[in-house]
Amino acid sequence: MASGERGRDLPSLGWKERVGLPAWGLALKALVDPVSALSTLAVERIERVGRLRDEEGRLRLVLRLEVPVGRGRQRVKQVYAFYRRRTRLGEGLGDCVVVRTALALGEQLWEGELALVPSRRQYFLHLGRADLVGRFRVDPARVYAHPLRRRAFQPSPLLPLPETDKAAG
Repeated sequence: MASGERGRDLPSLGWKERVGLPAWGLALKALVDPVSALSTLAVERIERVGRLRDEEGRLRLVLRLEVPVGRGRQRVKQVYAFYRRRTRLGEGLGDCVVVRTALALGEQLWEGELALVPSRRQYFLHLGRADLVGRFRVDPARVYAHPLRRRAFQPSPLLPLPETDKAAG
């Protein structure tokens, strides 16, 4: 089968979509950005909170992230993620931290990597090539081609919950 024929079998998405992050209990509007290699997520603050073993048994740094879910300071949600690596991004962003989490769009659910960037953007989430190739075909004439499917909040059993952290403090 030619690569063009395979692309027709993939679900198409618009240049703007709603993407769920079920492990964090979030759903964000996202800009589909096939030019960028990595997906990016705008964050207000990153804080190191300790070390835990991940699903693979490797000792990893745990980060507490303040993710904007709307305009204004009161619209920030705390989530936890394992530090994966550092990477260099364009756009003058320099080095940034990369975390891994579940992403959901339409019927698709997959583990994606998100580079964390400062939250001075119109869209808090940008979906890059790494999360699009082999899963979706981009139709630049469409917007919100997939309705947001409500998924149950399923935090990683290995990571602390924000409520647990507040109760301890």
